[in-house]
Amino acid sequence: MDTLNFAQMKKIVFLLLFYLILSCDSEDPSETYLEKAEIVLKQNSTTNPVEEFSLFFENLSYGPEVRNKFDLFLPEDGNAKGIVVFFHGGSFLFNDKSDVYQEPYVGIIKNLLTQNVAVVNSNYSFLNSTNSEGVQTALSEGNILLNQIKTLASDLSLNADKIVLSGVSSGAGIALWNGLQAEYNEGVLGVVALETQSSYNLYTWENLFSGLDINEITQNSIEFQLLFSLFYGDSQPTQEQLDRVDFIQFIDSSDPDLYLFNNAGTEFLTSSGTIDLNVLYHSVLHSDALRGRAIQEGLNFSGAYVETPDVFILRLFD
Repeated sequence: MDTLNFAQMKKIVFLLLFYLILSCDSEDPSETYLEKAEIVLKQNSTTNPVEEFSLFFENLSYGPEVRNKFDLFLPEDGNAKGIVVFFHGGSFLFNDKSDVYQEPYVGIIKNLLTQNVAVVNSNYSFLNSTNSEGVQTALSEGNILLNQIKTLASDLSLNADKIVLSGVSSGAGIALWNGLQAEYNEGVLGVVALETQSSYNLYTWENLFSGLDINEITQNSIEFQLLFSLFYGDSQPTQEQLDRVDFIQFIDSSDPDLYLFNNAGTEFLTSSGTIDLNVLYHSVLHSDALRGRAIQEGLNFSGAYVETPDVFILRLFD
């Protein structure tokens, strides 16, 4: 009996030592969050362009295309309240994620970083990029990026159940298109859409602006003609293509909270009869249409008349 008990004790001690060794190997208590992040991302942190008290990783890849790159800001200790994903503007033809590091958006980013929010700032394929099939390509890349962030979240101690999608102009459209579809928006608590369009079925804009004829404007404006010729990957879009990008029709009561702000006027023609593309793209008529649909569906919404975008985001993360 004594021999058997001794053998059992030796087995127990061996098992305890085995598990202790495994525990030490799997988690190094001396490893900092920076070291962990650099291992996960396979890249060293670089100079932060916005706020010195956070970690910055530049030009990480999320897809095979040239512009499938994003920057990532992380709290130094990894204790992020949530994740904000930002898409820049530029009519799907211009600009870059670095624009966010300038006014008026840099103040929003700084405040989020000082409040321990992780920030993702992304590029996406332009309409005239190689392999682009029109606006649908950039919209779908938003989903590819979101999936990449969710994959990295657990290894980086980020909460994939607290995400806000945000953007300006065309970037706002990417955020809305992804944030308003149940198959893509798991974990998304809110969408911030600044200077947004109401839909990428451009023909629906005729219902917003008095006297607007999309086909006529396509003939009279070289800039709009360039946009429209590339927008659907074909000069004659099918109804299926138009429905696929008509994101205002996606809105229902199960969607995330919306923050909407446009400040351009309502007259798309100037006094000289030329087309004001800023009004056409960013009119309050677009945000009013989205807000009206949100009200119809009983969806929560906010805007600059209530709070700033960063306050809206932080409220959702609390």
